[in-house]
Amino acid sequence: MSDLSDATLNQVILELKEGLDGPVKDRFTKLPPSHQCEWARYISEAKKDETKLRRIEKMKLDLLKP
Repeated sequence: MSDLSDATLNQVILELKEGLDGPVKDRFTKLPPSHQCEWARYISEAKKDETKLRRIEKMKLDLLKP
């Protein structure tokens, strides 16, 4: 488990909602809050920006799966 605060995770969730578009945004916003939090934690725990971007792309692909 990480030591990220709820405020930090909420900020990441807001940034994801603002940064996503189309069907990915729709699917992300329809996820239960606990799932949104898990994605936010997964992305924000990365240390390098390249890793964060790679994780965001993985999230997009996963959300678009049927």
